[in-house]
Amino acid sequence: MEVIRIAGYVFEEKLAIANQYLIPSTMEENGVGDTKLSLEDEAVRKMIRDYAREAGVRQLRKLLDKVSRKVALSMVRKKEEEHPAVVVGSDNLTTYIGQPVFLTDRLFGQTMPPGVVMGLAWTNMGGATLFIEARGRLPVEGVEIARVSIEGSPETEERERKPSESSPLGEPSDMQVTGQLGTVMNESSSISLTYARMFIRELDPQKSFLDKAQIHLNVPEGATPKDGPSAGVTMAVALVSLAMDIPVRSDVAMTGELTLMGKVLKVGGIQEKVIAARRENVKTVLMPRGNEADYLEIKEYLRAGLTAHFVDHFDDVYRYAFEGQEAPPLPFEPRGLPASTIVTPADAMPPPLPEVKSAEQPGL
Repeated sequence: MEVIRIAGYVFEEKLAIANQYLIPSTMEENGVGDTKLSLEDEAVRKMIRDYAREAGVRQLRKLLDKVSRKVALSMVRKKEEEHPAVVVGSDNLTTYIGQPVFLTDRLFGQTMPPGVVMGLAWTNMGGATLFIEARGRLPVEGVEIARVSIEGSPETEERERKPSESSPLGEPSDMQVTGQLGTVMNESSSISLTYARMFIRELDPQKSFLDKAQIHLNVPEGATPKDGPSAGVTMAVALVSLAMDIPVRSDVAMTGELTLMGKVLKVGGIQEKVIAARRENVKTVLMPRGNEADYLEIKEYLRAGLTAHFVDHFDDVYRYAFEGQEAPPLPFEPRGLPASTIVTPADAMPPPLPEVKSAEQPGL
């Protein structure tokens, strides 16, 4: 049996469905007229953005029903002439439907520390931003820490390392990866570390941090399982940022599978990832060159205000991610096919949706 995935409603479509069908029908069903209840546009937008991110509008309808029922109950408890019209706005919305379920995905503000990069991921709730964190430390010179077990109890033992025991590059580094990652994503982390080591050596042969350091790569929200190859580019950029001690631009998000030769391969879920980037006020996205056609199929108003760079090789990812960050320039011409750029005006407006007839009900 073939499984066909159908994209859900986007924000603008949910807003139109709510205004044209859901709000009038819930008011009518609960006996609340528009003279007794007024839902401000910003309140409806906040419902969609912070409470109802599912593919359909079932949860949005439940929230609107909840607001209408609470207003109807207050009308019953008071005399009609004593009941003023209720205005529900973004400031008092929590009084009716509680605290937001979804908050911003941004872990950092306008400045990010070295080793932290924003990626783009596809989830069952649509698109989401995904941060990759990389930290590392060099071992203490001349001292080796060994773990031994005596009668079942761990004990730390220190001994002096002879100069002959150390290779020219130092002890080979290892990397710990956390965040409940699947098999494919763990493989992507290994590929990213291998390529980042070679790339840093190409930039500066004297930089050996990734060869010597003990590295920890983490993908936050460890309770959520994660898998897929599309974080390979993001992981490599995080490791390069850590090795150079230079932060990545805070307004950039990226996605793409990385190979050992530095090629950036096509990934899926482009529309959902673009919507997630706009929700977090990202201005620039880096995507595989193979996804350019998928990006152009997305309606202009869904990518309004975005600058998208489509890259074929990691060299171009490095150029755009560290642009204006005082990173060392590439000592060679970028490899792979030339990068292409698509700039969508910020004033791109959605087309007017057809009126929803009262007898028709949108898919929930």
